[in-house]
Amino acid sequence: MVFRGENRLNHRILSNRLTVDAVRRILGILLVVALPPAIAYWLVVHPFVRRWRRLDFKVTYALLTLFMGGLGVLLYTIRKLLLGRDLGTNWPLTGGGAILYLMAVATSLLCRRRLSLKTFVGVPEVSSAAFPGKLMQDGIYGVIRHPRYLSIVLATVGLALIANYLGVYLLLMVCLLGLWPLIIVEERELVSRFGPAYTAYRSRVPALLPRIRRR
Repeated sequence: MVFRGENRLNHRILSNRLTVDAVRRILGILLVVALPPAIAYWLVVHPFVRRWRRLDFKVTYALLTLFMGGLGVLLYTIRKLLLGRDLGTNWPLTGGGAILYLMAVATSLLCRRRLSLKTFVGVPEVSSAAFPGKLMQDGIYGVIRHPRYLSIVLATVGLALIANYLGVYLLLMVCLLGLWPLIIVEERELVSRFGPAYTAYRSRVPALLPRIRRR
């Protein structure tokens, strides 16, 4: 009876470990497949917004969807190579990653309160009918200029800590390094779209980290 009890306990522990490993692997695959297309999407959109607006809105999104889908399929085929070495389950990292992810969800919800669904998915950038859109300066946009990018950073870093794969960390570093040029390109487009209003807003509100004000 004692041996049977120990065997059941060992089997349960092994089963739980395999489940955790499977979840970590799924999160790692989602990151290496979804993150690069998401960054590439905006790198393709913002530098060429005028050309995108010349096309029909449906054609534009069809082309962008094909681009992102094709890139995602390509990354999925080499997912094992991209994941790299499995560094194992690390519960302190998992806890920290979960906190960062919850912060990302809260930031995203604050953004969603201020943005319509069309604005959230970037319609004003590529559709002449929705151009120029509205310059958001209140709510969380009165604290930082790019809360959506902050949300992406928090979420991806948090999920990477939970997944804990070497390749995910390396890919994350590359994508985050590409985020700053993306912000520069986007802000050039916003200046051309909103003019002095955005220039004044940019000088008043920080990009990603809120200012700590002293009394």
